[in-house]
Amino acid sequence: MTNRIAILFLLLLPLSVAADFSNSQLTPHPRYPGVGPFILDVTGTWPTDCHPGEQKPVIESYDGESVEIVFETIVEHITCNDEDTRYRVLIDMSDAISAGEPLGTTLKLKISFDEETLEQVLQLVCPEDKDCSNNLSNQQLAEPGLYFSQGLAKQGLLLARQNEAMAIYPLVYDSNGRNQWLFTGATMTEDTFFTELLRFRGGDCFGCESTGTAPKMSVAGRLSVLVDRPGLLQVKFNDGMFTAYDSLTYGYKTVEVGKPDRKTLIDLEGRWAISENLGSDTPLGDLTRFIPAAFDLVRDTKSPNGGSTPTSGRAYYTITTLSGQFIGQLLCKGETGDDGSNMCEFIDATDQEQPLFRIYQQGPTRLAIEYGRELESEGVPPSGSAVRLD
Repeated sequence: MTNRIAILFLLLLPLSVAADFSNSQLTPHPRYPGVGPFILDVTGTWPTDCHPGEQKPVIESYDGESVEIVFETIVEHITCNDEDTRYRVLIDMSDAISAGEPLGTTLKLKISFDEETLEQVLQLVCPEDKDCSNNLSNQQLAEPGLYFSQGLAKQGLLLARQNEAMAIYPLVYDSNGRNQWLFTGATMTEDTFFTELLRFRGGDCFGCESTGTAPKMSVAGRLSVLVDRPGLLQVKFNDGMFTAYDSLTYGYKTVEVGKPDRKTLIDLEGRWAISENLGSDTPLGDLTRFIPAAFDLVRDTKSPNGGSTPTSGRAYYTITTLSGQFIGQLLCKGETGDDGSNMCEFIDATDQEQPLFRIYQQGPTRLAIEYGRELESEGVPPSGSAVRLD
């Protein structure tokens, strides 16, 4: 009887799961940074709700060949619950590289958190036996326009881009509460942007009589940007934390979709055109076989089953040709893709369970389109992207 009580007591004790980095994935941005700065992107699942993503990464040592990274406490929990928690950590190597030794061909990495470590050797240059000239695995170009960040009232970014050349104008406040525009410009490297942020003072005002006084330029700090997707930026100023900036939707008809505790806005209504057609194995791989090269998306007040009012938290759009011919219907219910972009499903009458396409809104003027069903034949399924025309 005593043994049974002891066994029962052990079964009732909370089981603590050993925390580790075993399922973590590490991605450098850009893929082969060479001698320049780069961002280490660490993602994974931590077996408690006390995880690396809440803490600030600090580069403890760096000598050009190895780097050790620890975490400074930002969020402190009284107790840690055993809940699997997704996390993401962005570690900017800019300051360490500019102040220390240049990078070599490899970098020995050691990340420590909660008495656990992640150790890995990164290949920083393209191997001699590989052709990396077309390596665009991390290529992401930001959507031009206005960007805002949740919680940063009356601040934002104005972004202009032509191909890989990009200029950013942050609107910030000085120590006296006065707003000011800063400026920076540089060239994108894959999905990263590193540059000094400039401040201008003095000079003649608009409409004032010219005095010939030149404005004074000074360096306000260093800006690091990672483009998660065309409408989402991760922005870091000097030694701060990365902050997410979303593109600001302006002038389009937005619709709120999703569950009550996870609402999101979509803005699909308008005229679009296929900008990339990446499929093969013609004719199945031809995207325009299913969706015309130019098409209109119009908000629909009816659901596919004929109901006059769509289910709460959902929105429907009809896809038509430019002449108004019906092509199909989109269902949007607040789900997101791996990169956080809003996802809608292109549905048809043949199979309501499996969408023909999944369409992701990556920014106010860009859609990504991927085939949603398994192929019985070999080949690359139809996929591509579309841009807004109006």
